[in-house]
Amino acid sequence: MIRARDIINKKYDKPESKYGATRSTLFGKFYERIIAKWIEEKEDYKLKRHENFSVHKPRIYWNTISLEGFNFTNNNIKDNFVMTKEEIEKPLENLKKRSHCTPDGVFEKESKYYIWEAKNWPLTPEKGGPKKQIKNYLCSNPWIFARKFSLDRPGLHISRFIFSWWDMEIPDKEYIEKYINTILGENKFSIMLTEGILTDCIKNNYPWYRDIIGEEKKNIEEFFNQLLGS
Repeated sequence: MIRARDIINKKYDKPESKYGATRSTLFGKFYERIIAKWIEEKEDYKLKRHENFSVHKPRIYWNTISLEGFNFTNNNIKDNFVMTKEEIEKPLENLKKRSHCTPDGVFEKESKYYIWEAKNWPLTPEKGGPKKQIKNYLCSNPWIFARKFSLDRPGLHISRFIFSWWDMEIPDKEYIEKYINTILGENKFSIMLTEGILTDCIKNNYPWYRDIIGEEKKNIEEFFNQLLGS
């Protein structure tokens, strides 16, 4: 079976062509469509959309986020994923000089809202491993400490954050989820691995997956034909 990692990392024998980087960049332009549809189909969530079917992006306003009330008492754990209140406070204060962040989407299920953010860098070496990379990202962009967001109206309650990441070992994934949930509260944060989702789609060749790939393929072929003057 073809694995998603092998497709993205495929090499090419011409050194002037960044073949793998081209594939990674191209995939980065539409992978969110695949993940979102997979979540809808597998988890029975519904991605919020505008009337024209474009994704309705939520807003989290930085000045509404406070670190008070979160459980940072597990900071005595000797591990490179420890997130201290002190190292989050300064980035958060700087972000409050700006307006808001816009996560990639919000899912709804049984009148509960799930904020979704996708970060996928399949060709980027993870310095210190995914635990350190994710920790650094979340400390400098601490949207997981938001309790409310705005969509059609302000002040909507966040039930959980869904965080998409390219890939990591399952023990690391489970560790990160458990650790963050000890700070935020039980079941407030979960990770979905893009490589596994994409590999599942390649294996099962779902009709909706074929439709997405077909649409993107048609667009890309048209573009290259235009470059060739045909």
